[in-house]
Amino acid sequence: MSEIETTKQVARRTVLKGAAWSVPVVAAAAATPLASASVPACPTCIKAGLPIVGGLIAGAWTSQALVVGNKATLAFPNVFGLDATACGISWTNIFQPAFTYVVLSATLTMSDNNTYTSAVGLGAGAGNISTVGLFPGAFIFTNVALPNGGSAIGIPPYAPVPKTLTVTVKTTLQYGLGLSVECPMTLVWNLHGVATGFVLGGIGTLNFSGTATA
Repeated sequence: MSEIETTKQVARRTVLKGAAWSVPVVAAAAATPLASASVPACPTCIKAGLPIVGGLIAGAWTSQALVVGNKATLAFPNVFGLDATACGISWTNIFQPAFTYVVLSATLTMSDNNTYTSAVGLGAGAGNISTVGLFPGAFIFTNVALPNGGSAIGIPPYAPVPKTLTVTVKTTLQYGLGLSVECPMTLVWNLHGVATGFVLGGIGTLNFSGTATA
């Protein structure tokens, strides 16, 4: 066999050997999208919730406003939370029972359609699949515009009143050892606010109350 023929055979064996090793690499690359697709979708069963007190859903809230210069601060107690009771046992097959969350923003909408953003009450908390968890602390809204109106006897009733509370939350759910998925959620409560008291000359005291519904 000539030197040229021997060189050609060696080169051919080298090419075939390289091709054989390249097959697993291609297969692994093709499998990568499948692995990323295995991340579970964010659950839709976690919703705006209210605490359960004595077996009853308790969404009652109150907030007193001391008005100066037609402006006041409104605080809402921690009667708002995440309701994961609709998730059921099927979701525990996907996610581990406990999850954590961070409150990113809270917005109060009054019945006059003015909106206010809370800089207080935003924090981290934890919840559990199949239960209702409370948000940590109260949401506090400052510089809420409250015009003159109302009366000491409540006739006519004072307006405007709190209408809705909108909270944006980022939840983190574990679905495996060291594996988690982050899920942004927007939660809305109807506040059904009413008010007693009055504001005269930009000064007064108002007592707001209502029963929130999710």
